[in-house]
Amino acid sequence: AGGGETKFTNDPPSSTTAIIGYIKNEKNDITLLVIADRDGTILSNDDFFGRTETWKKDMELNKPVFSILSYLKTKYKCTFVVVTNQQGVARGYFTEDRVKEINAELTERLKPQGVVVKSWQYCPDVDQEYANKHKEIQWKSKYNKKKTKRKPSTRMAEDALKELGKSQKDFTGTVVFGDREDDKK
Repeated sequence: AGGGETKFTNDPPSSTTAIIGYIKNEKNDITLLVIADRDGTILSNDDFFGRTETWKKDMELNKPVFSILSYLKTKYKCTFVVVTNQQGVARGYFTEDRVKEINAELTERLKPQGVVVKSWQYCPDVDQEYANKHKEIQWKSKYNKKKTKRKPSTRMAEDALKELGKSQKDFTGTVVFGDREDDKK
């Protein structure tokens, strides 16, 4: 009566029952621990980001990385963790509070993408050996440590798992996103 037409195709059926079955049986089978670096990976900015008072305006999200994270979320059960070296704190460029402000702002900007970071881990420290080689930098002594959690150490990822009450065995796999050799290691 409304002038519509019904046509049949040879496309594979995609019934509501089949879609619900996929979600129940396939999507929930694969659980991924997704670990991402912050500066240069989630953010396009990578040169001691947070150094200026205009950081919020200057913040640039790395859109290709966000697309991948959003896609993973649609296909798998993902737990997102961010681990980031923040040597700018040890250099006196910004404070730990600034690092936390940036992480909070990123949390808000990620929400529309459906990406919820379950744990933010950062290391503000510098290794003594590195600091000794770079005496031209006026390091904040509080952050000069014999041993740190800095990447390529896995300690920040381990701390995130502990915070979440999980172990790596709770996941089908782990995916790491980064922009430097330290992230790869």
